[in-house]
Amino acid sequence: MQPMSEYELNGEGFHYLVSYKQLRNSSAPELKQAVRDWRQAELRVPTLHAFLAYIIYVQAVNNEGFAPINQLQKYVAFSGEGSKCQTFSSFHSTQ
Repeated sequence: MQPMSEYELNGEGFHYLVSYKQLRNSSAPELKQAVRDWRQAELRVPTLHAFLAYIIYVQAVNNEGFAPINQLQKYVAFSGEGSKCQTFSSFHSTQ
């Protein structure tokens, strides 16, 4: 997904509102995160569980209000494997 052009911002206070919810888990809350830099084309959420399906949508917002919710495209994506906590440089087995 590419960010909108500066011409398309249509007002002051523009930002994206990214919403995501775990699929197949009715008790999981819908989480939202504001992205204030309109040039940002990626959002990484490091606290998600690994290898789970999420439904995601991105909504444009400015001081005039929100983009219509019925025009939003929803995406299904999977959380990643996670990031390494430590890198081993001289690992060897004793057996």
